[in-house]
Amino acid sequence: MQSIKKLIILITLSIIILNAQELKKSKYDINKCIKITYTKEDIKKYKKLIEEGEIQGYSCAGIYYARQGNFDEAINYFNKGKEKGSIESYAQLGSLYSSFLHDYKKAIENYKTAAEAGHGKAAHNLGVYYYKNFKYDEAYKWFMKSYETGDLNSLLSIGLMYEDQKKYDEAIDTFKKVGELGEPEGYRSLGIFFIKNKDRRKDKEGIKYLKKCYEMGYGLCAGGIGTYYEEYKKDYKKAEEWYKKGFELKNEESINRLGFLYAEILKDYDKAIYWYKKCYKKFNYSGCATDIGYTYQVNLKDYKKAEKWYKIGYQLGSGKAANNLGYIYNYTYKDEKKAIEWYKKAAKLGHKKAINKLNDLGVSYE
Repeated sequence: MQSIKKLIILITLSIIILNAQELKKSKYDINKCIKITYTKEDIKKYKKLIEEGEIQGYSCAGIYYARQGNFDEAINYFNKGKEKGSIESYAQLGSLYSSFLHDYKKAIENYKTAAEAGHGKAAHNLGVYYYKNFKYDEAYKWFMKSYETGDLNSLLSIGLMYEDQKKYDEAIDTFKKVGELGEPEGYRSLGIFFIKNKDRRKDKEGIKYLKKCYEMGYGLCAGGIGTYYEEYKKDYKKAEEWYKKGFELKNEESINRLGFLYAEILKDYDKAIYWYKKCYKKFNYSGCATDIGYTYQVNLKDYKKAEKWYKIGYQLGSGKAANNLGYIYNYTYKDEKKAIEWYKKAAKLGHKKAINKLNDLGVSYE
């Protein structure tokens, strides 16, 4: 009987100690560990951080393994970080369960621990989860918690949530507040709201706020004004003018739209290719390289040049470019073997048309 009592006391004490664990924020910037591509030197560096007593090292190693698709090892490192009291490890484990493993119960558990300890991104992610599941009150609570840490993106999300609920006055006030606090996305959202919302459409107000956003140095808003003139007013001269302003502010979408305007509407293919090339050279953007290929393929029937640019687009990560190459080999060159090779490359990048095409051909893309 006494031994049972001792066991109960020990269990109770261990629970108290666990609950009393002090969670820690590290000054080491986690963004240093978030990369597009990794090398073996990176994981050595993250393990060295751990050896030096830097708790952020556990999260860095976990992110590394998650990006390699080794989820068991990622979970192992995140859990080790949690044992050391790392708030970031809770947040990153939440992201792993949410984005990769789709275990939302475990995602929420980890996000909540991090969010309640002041991790803004974890609180934001909780808000997004509840927003997507139409639990607006719960979403509002977590977005506000994130906003209180300084995250204006969460305040913007509250505005979008109000708009979804048709609480338009609250949405307008929220978007304005975001803009007044120095985040141009607030004015951009307000501009789009007035242009696209049928219940409250006021084009002049919309353009006014997009211009305010542009004046803050946000090129995407110049592109938005260009899109308005192109799609709503059919004023291609003004659209061209605003797309060029967006390009001056290093907005790749503006210049891509300018190329599209020349190619698909004005049928000036030389100018389209000229601007697509400027986009590619400036931003090294796969979409622009792919659009050059498409213009050569569809509009100019120059398949060799199309092939060259699609290969550049593919090297930059475009599944569309690989799929279009598959199409050329399949239907123009009548080379099914090569076509399948390119469809497989596109499928590995997640391109659905390529996957469907391989299924039609009775070929596995694995």
